[in-house]
Amino acid sequence: MNAVHHSSAGLSDTYWRAEVGATRRRRGQRWGIPAASAVLLINLAGFLALPFVVNTRVAGVYVVAIMIPSVVAMVVSLLVSRYRGNGPVVDFGFPTTVAELGGQLKTGFAWGAAALGGGIVLALVVLSQTDLEDQAPLAGLFDIPLPWKIVLALWIWLGAPFCEEIMFRGMVWGALERRKWGLRNGLGEVVAPMKVAWLGNKWVVLAVTAVLFALWHREGWRFVVLLWGGLAIGIARMKSGSVASSATAHSVNNTLPACAILLVS
Repeated sequence: MNAVHHSSAGLSDTYWRAEVGATRRRRGQRWGIPAASAVLLINLAGFLALPFVVNTRVAGVYVVAIMIPSVVAMVVSLLVSRYRGNGPVVDFGFPTTVAELGGQLKTGFAWGAAALGGGIVLALVVLSQTDLEDQAPLAGLFDIPLPWKIVLALWIWLGAPFCEEIMFRGMVWGALERRKWGLRNGLGEVVAPMKVAWLGNKWVVLAVTAVLFALWHREGWRFVVLLWGGLAIGIARMKSGSVASSATAHSVNNTLPACAILLVS
């Protein structure tokens, strides 16, 4: 069925907005799994190299260094979209009107609340069954000076969610989704099916991005919590067709760790 003609389908408007967004991306997107993998590797390499190239005992240097790998990966993602795709507005579903922004924020807040609420419950269950000792994800970041705590809290609350969503629900999501479209020529015509086209199924895309998101944080005890968060955040992306919604959901989900940085000494 044409995504524009859906009045008798009994499906929500948010579903069809996402379908229309996917249709808009098909013609010009020339990047896929290799580009998405490169973005993730840039991010991972930056974090792995961090202890060897900066003095992590200097608060300001450490806080800024934490941001750099994600910012670089995000910038590379935007450049890939600009030069190998339709541009970030189309490829990542950014809003073009105030009404569109409002709808995407509403979806993001709703699913962010689901991610946060479910994450708290799961974390309490895990904590009741696990001896964490010093494995807290923010350990070592509570004793930095207050100005840098504020910068770090804002990064955790706003900066990191946006950068990570561009990577996971932008690049990885789009790369997997492209599998179902088939290979196209310069005119946008399908000339051959792609291998493992089933990776483009929206539920597979949701599951794969959620698992990658959870694994990427490299916090074993929080895997279940992160997986739940990744699923809820991904549903915001799936329903709205926009990374703006998933970034909003991610930001809501990160509210408690951001507050913890400021309040715990």
